[in-house]
Parts: sequence; C-alpha cells; structure tokens
Amino acid sequence: MSYSYYTFGHAHDPRAVEIVDLPDRVEEYFYLSDGILCASYLPPTTELSLYENAGDMFTDFIDNPDKVLYVSQRVQDVLKERGLVGAAVELLPFVLLDKRGRRVRESYAIANPLVCVSCLDFERSKYRRTASDPNELAEVKLLYVREDSIPDDAQLFRLAELTDMVVLRSDLLEAFQKAGLTGLAVHPAGKTIPG
Repeated sequence: MSYSYYTFGHAHDPRAVEIVDLPDRVEEYFYLSDGILCASYLPPTTELSLYENAGDMFTDFIDNPDKVLYVSQRVQDVLKERGLVGAAVELLPFVLLDKRGRRVRESYAIANPLVCVSCLDFERSKYRRTASDPNELAEVKLLYVREDSIPDDAQLFRLAELTDMVVLRSDLLEAFQKAGLTGLAVHPAGKTIPG
C-alpha cells in the first residue's frame, strides 16, 4: 500500500489556546525532541499554563513554539486504538492550567514519538546544516522521504536526521480527521514548509 507523509505545523488560529511555558517549567524539556523516554523529566504533576495572549478555544492539538505534541484525550484515544502507545509513542500527562491558574478539566498529555527513522532524501529535500557541525541539520524546508526506508508499521515517527521533525503517515492523518480532531495543522512532504 502506498502512503503519503506529512509534518506537523502551526495552526495559526488566533481563537485557539497555546502553551508557551514549557522551557520555563521543565528544565530538560529539550529531551522531548530526541525520541527518548521522558517520563523521568516530566512527572504527571508538571503544571503548564495557557498563554495569556492567545485565544480561549480549546483544541485537540494545542499549538506551541516548542514543536511538542500537546494532545487531548481524544487524540490519545486514536493513538491507542491504532496501537501506537507504548513502543512508538510515550504519553506524558501533565496538569494544564487556564489563564487564571486554575486546573483545566480536560485531560491533556504530551505525545512523545519514540521511533526515529532515517529516511530523508538528501538529493531532493531542501535543508540547512548547522554552522557548528556540518553533519548536523538545523532545519528542513522541503521534505522528501525515501519510502523504502520507512518501516511498514511507522505511522508516527521522528526524522532521524532531524529529530525535532515529526512525520505522520496519511492513514493516521485520516484517522485523526475521521475523529474530528481540531487544531491539527500538517504540511505534505514534497511541499515547502512555511516559516
């Protein structure tokens, strides 16, 4: 079966809530982009707050500048139904506080993809290397993947060449859309990534 691949993006909906205080609340937050288990760095008592200057509309995927997947219980349920929670995705529950500092009733978690797949098509993709290490990528502006390098069961994974880039497969995207999940913004592989 042939699939399409997508990367996560920013929803840019001024009506929606956002979370921006992860770096202030979790000292080792940068591990969340490495594809490693992070429960020891982010206990379920961790409190994250809604950004005061954002909107008030709750979405299933909460936008943020840290490239983290903040997901509602409905997203968690889809991930569980598709057999992704455990070996492929770590769910990290946290306490979400509203703009007044009160606990939000809805249960949110960070979905931390653990699978890293080396599949970047270096010949067709557009990317920039870091100045400090020419073997390390700083960003990918146009993503092409080598589909023959992607395992059959990889529905949600990190690009091994740039682990803060999360890739999802078209059948998982369809499951999210079928469930009516909100706040999801994706960019198809083969198209320039805005920003």
